[in-house]
Amino acid sequence: MTGMTLTFRGDAGLAVDLSAVLPDRLAGLPAESVMRLALPCGGGEAPLGDLFDIQGGDAADGLLIRPGGALLHRVGAGMASGRILVEGDVGGHAGAGMSGGELRITGSAGPSLGGALPGLPQGMRGGLIVVAGDAGDRTGERMRRGIVAVDGRVGAYAAAFMIAGTVAAGGGCGPCPGFGMRRGTLLLGRRPDARPDGFVDGGQRDWLFLHLLRRALEGTGSWFGGATSTRAHRFIGDLAEGGRGEILAML
Repeated sequence: MTGMTLTFRGDAGLAVDLSAVLPDRLAGLPAESVMRLALPCGGGEAPLGDLFDIQGGDAADGLLIRPGGALLHRVGAGMASGRILVEGDVGGHAGAGMSGGELRITGSAGPSLGGALPGLPQGMRGGLIVVAGDAGDRTGERMRRGIVAVDGRVGAYAAAFMIAGTVAAGGGCGPCPGFGMRRGTLLLGRRPDARPDGFVDGGQRDWLFLHLLRRALEGTGSWFGGATSTRAHRFIGDLAEGGRGEILAML
C-alpha cells in the first residue's frame, strides 16, 4: 500500500485511542501537523509523533498502521472515505460508526467491531471491514449499512439490534446472535449448534444475494470471497422486532 505508514514505538501494552487518525482527516496535512496530533492514551494524551514513527506520503493514498505492542482502540471509527490497513491486532470499536472507506485488519479485532460508539445510537453506516482473525462480542451492533467480513469467529451478540447491512463470519459465532435484529444479514460459515433464540427456520436453498456478496468481496482475501457455494440454511428473526432479519448458515 502506498501512502502514510505509522509504526508504533511506545511502551508495550499502552492503550491508544486512534479515532482521530483517519485518511480523510489526515489527507493533505504536512508531516509536522500529523506529528502534533494529540491522541488519548494511558489516561492522558500524547502527540502522535511521540508514539509512532511516520513514513511515506499522503494518507489520502492509504494509511498503513503497525501496532507493535500497543492496544489500539477505535481504529477507523467514523471513517468516511479512504483505506486503512492494520498489520496486526486491534482493540475495541474498530470501524465503529464508519460511513465509507475500507478497513482491513490482518490480525484479530476486539469487541464492537463495526458497532456503535458509546452514547451513539447507530453503528456502521457504510464501507467495508475485512478481518483475517477473530472478532469480539457485539460485532456489527446497531449496524445499518455496509459489510463486515471476519474470517474467524465472532463473539456473543453478533449483529445485535442490526438495522441493515451484512456481517459474514467464517468461523461461526458466540451465543445470542441477531438479538433484537430488525433487518440485515448475519452470514455464518459454521452452522450454530441450535436454532438461535427469537428466530424461526426458513429452510435451505441457494440464495441470489450471496452471489452478489461474493462478488463484492472478491479480491479482498475474505473467506467468502473465495466461496464456491451459495447454499445456506436460513433462520428468520428476531421475531420480537418483526422478523425481517436473517441468519444464514452455509451448508
